[in-house]
Amino acid sequence: MVGILCPFCDQEFELEKDLSGEYLCPTCDETVLYENNELLDKPIVLGKYHDFFEIDNIVGVISLIIFSIFTFGIVALIFLFGFLVVQLSERREIQRRANSGHPYPGQICAYGIRIDVNQKMKLLHWSEKKQLEFYPNEITSIKHEQRYVAGRFKLFTSILKRSGEFAPDKERKGSIKMFHNGTLAASIIDLTTKKGEEICQVLQNLYGVAHSVERRAIVSEGGDGGGGGG
Repeated sequence: MVGILCPFCDQEFELEKDLSGEYLCPTCDETVLYENNELLDKPIVLGKYHDFFEIDNIVGVISLIIFSIFTFGIVALIFLFGFLVVQLSERREIQRRANSGHPYPGQICAYGIRIDVNQKMKLLHWSEKKQLEFYPNEITSIKHEQRYVAGRFKLFTSILKRSGEFAPDKERKGSIKMFHNGTLAASIIDLTTKKGEEICQVLQNLYGVAHSVERRAIVSEGGDGGGGGG
């Protein structure tokens, strides 16, 4: 517990956690900015900005160009049509959430986070307009979704374990859903299980954020799809 003095009504009130952020004074309902004096030695960066110029993306673009040439542009038109349909669907969903009063209708998907020395956090989104920033006290919980391909020979687990031939689960990339003031606000996607656990641990140690883990088995290797947009 820490006590802070409201500059508007000169009344003191207590915070449950000593975290930087904006708080409502229970006496006058004014917003009070509180800064924790315990600073980090240097910023913490977990994950990364999305980089379009990755090997997989470059190979995909080259393949699309080649197929488009041999099909007289039909593949490119199909790809463009599908892209426009997805974008339109996402915009409609964002508008629907905004109309219903959702405080974070965009539900931004980023590829990492940056924690500054004052412990203020920023999502590493490729678009400057979508680099959502928030104070530690605004994060109420996080949910770590782990995805994996189940190991083979599950019916013979006990025998294989004894023989040393047991095939373990094969981890796939998952995500972390972040809830601000109890509402889903953003996701960090394309995370290995190890990286996701690291982010959860850092947020728990720094901010005391409660987190849950959900492991989801992928039925087949080919069924591993990507995360949503926003």
